Amino acid sequence: MKLETQISANGGKPLMQAIASGGMTAAGSEPFIYGGYLEVWFRCLKLSKQYIQNCRTGIFGSQGAANTFKLFGCLEHLTLREWWHERGCQNFGCSIATFKVRLVVAQRKTSSCRITLDADDETPAELVGDEVSFLVEQMRLLQGQSGMLSSAPKSWSIYKSRITPEAIKLNLDVLEAHDTFKRNEPSSKLWRIGEQMRLNPKAMTKIGETPKEQTDKHIKMGHTVSELVRKGQGLVSNACEGVFPRY
Repeated sequence: MKLETQISANGGKPLMQAIASGGMTAAGSEPFIYGGYLEVWFRCLKLSKQYIQNCRTGIFGSQGAANTFKLFGCLEHLTLREWWHERGCQNFGCSIATFKVRLVVAQRKTSSCRITLDADDETPAELVGDEVSFLVEQMRLLQGQSGMLSSAPKSWSIYKSRITPEAIKLNLDVLEAHDTFKRNEPSSKLWRIGEQMRLNPKAMTKIGETPKEQTDKHIKMGHTVSELVRKGQGLVSNACEGVFPRY
């Protein structure tokens, strides 16, 4: 893998200083855990009945599942914030990128990757060197293995994938809604979930439509919900086995 690095001015000076001085705390780093891959990874595990069972029994069906437990631990009764303060920051906090990082991968050269760091002019050279070394190591792990976050967990703060955190969140939202409906209203149709969440605007029924038009839209909406539920279940199941993110 060919790697190029560039360093330009600017950057998150307060964050850089905190990390450089060893003063990064769970409270100080907490804002960085929301809205990204770490949050949805945590959520997948919370939704996994198998992962919860693994934690309760201490029995793991695969090495991947055992490795995931070492990273996340028991989180059944914890919120993301509580987990971050109790365990998450210890295992993932040092992985927060010191500088604003931009990764550019050439489209026609999949083996080439450019790493651009935005660093303040006053940034110590040794800190830049440590950051570059860390990023290169993580990129090599990602490209040399599966390319998934679970193959290089420390890259969570800079990780990019075709399966975005937003897409994962939607899949999990629909999965949770589906499970709630099936638990409380076993006979409820899938299209009702889709209409309540407005998952497919083109499949929303309207006043004045014929019964056939409504039935066709119900079928289409049901397919939309079914596909999102399938992906959500895949994400949860794979995450429990130490594979993330994969449908």
